[in-house]
Order: sequence, then structure tokens, then C-alpha cells
Amino acid sequence: MKISKEGIAITKRFFEAIDMLKAQKRIRGLKTFTRKHNITRTNIANVRKNPDRSVLKPEWIYYLVYDYGVSLEWIIFGEGSMFE
Repeated sequence: MKISKEGIAITKRFFEAIDMLKAQKRIRGLKTFTRKHNITRTNIANVRKNPDRSVLKPEWIYYLVYDYGVSLEWIIFGEGSMFE
């Protein structure tokens, strides 16, 4: 499956937000996020490693927006601040 450049950019911003949450000590790391939302770590690790071939699930974006206040506009369009 070929992922569009827009899809790849969204995936990269998603993981940038995960890394920022870790830096802010709001989560311990990716494992904390996956455990809280019952996501298989292997699946999310594959998406991170291969953003051009693996699909980011929309509900993962929802969790960042709803639980951590990440800006949906920032994740989708790359505009504005990372956080609401």
C-alpha cells in the first residue's frame, strides 16, 4: 500500500506529539500510550518505522486529541500550536 505524502506527514506529526508528551513527562513513553488504549505495540512501532507503508489508525489521533489536548488542526494540517 502506498501512503500519500499528506498521510506520511500526519503520521510524523503524530509521533512528534508522542515524543513531546514523553519529554513533558505526561507519558513515560509509547508503551504507556499503547497500554492505556489497548493498542498492540508492534502495530504502532511498524507505523512509526514505515510511515510510507503502514497506516496510522484514526482512533490513535483521537486519543491524542481527547486525552492529551493535542491540536487536531496541528496533527492534520500542520498548522498552529501542537497543543490546544
